[in-house]
Amino acid sequence: MYLGAHVSIAESIALAPERGKAVGADAIQIFSRSPRMLRRTKPIPPEEAKAFQEAMPANGITRAIIHANYLINLAGPDENTLKYSREAFVEELDRAQLLGVRDVIFHPGSHMGKGEAYAVQTISGSLDWCFEHANAPDVFAVLENTAGAGTVVGYRFEQLADMVKGSAHPDRLGICIDTCHTFAAGYDFRTRDGYEALLRTIDQTVGLGRIRAFHLNDSVGDLGSNLDRHEDIGKGKLGKEAFRFLVNEERFRELPGCLEFPGADAGYRRNLKALRSLVTGTNPPTAGPRPSGKRAGRGTGTNPPTAGPRPSGKRAGRGTA
Repeated sequence: MYLGAHVSIAESIALAPERGKAVGADAIQIFSRSPRMLRRTKPIPPEEAKAFQEAMPANGITRAIIHANYLINLAGPDENTLKYSREAFVEELDRAQLLGVRDVIFHPGSHMGKGEAYAVQTISGSLDWCFEHANAPDVFAVLENTAGAGTVVGYRFEQLADMVKGSAHPDRLGICIDTCHTFAAGYDFRTRDGYEALLRTIDQTVGLGRIRAFHLNDSVGDLGSNLDRHEDIGKGKLGKEAFRFLVNEERFRELPGCLEFPGADAGYRRNLKALRSLVTGTNPPTAGPRPSGKRAGRGTGTNPPTAGPRPSGKRAGRGTA
């Protein structure tokens, strides 16, 4: 797993890879625009997109993922919400294509009283609309599992599977596993047996092969609390063992795993150090503790393209995400 963190795009998106390097990341997550407004924003200048792509390898960043706008609700209960949410998501896909980033992670949506069945069906339809209106053939829309608070959907993997099945473009859809959300939604993977049971559940619903990324967050809330509040690695109710299983999982060798908490450089460095301290073995799927001032290798001899796998049957992207 390529470990990393969510970093700022303040001043320029092209500065994000350098900020990732500063905290010791191998992968980064970014917003491509303000995450708290739905109206259209100014386009990314081509020279800024090129500078971002060049800064990725220059700073040793292997994978990049984008987190979409928080206000997007592809299960919107009314035409106005759906219209603005769909248009904003199209913009997210197009910006990812320009940057060469293959994965746009988003919260599936909230039914706002219209029921979960309505939400699941509407999300599938919204995704189809967005794919058909975007110019982003190389980009995956990546559904993030949720904690289950309020009227949000996507807190059960069966729901995510139904969203994928309901879409006319399942080859364009991926899954992001947020560890805090998973635990808060009632999946206990603090033991080896629980971890293996979780992987079986995922495989039998959405499929392990559909996982595109991880959000690595401990949980303030207890098991099944539906509380979406993140904590430092090993200091929450989830604890270190669950993360030990993940960073030593061979099946996740090529996936990015990004911290979202605490959001400050010192905290990111501390949490990345904690994660790397859990890595074991002679050829681990995640880089272990680093010698002072150096970036450790992963023991594989080669690194995959930064972009990762492409949507089935699509042309190659621009090579940096």
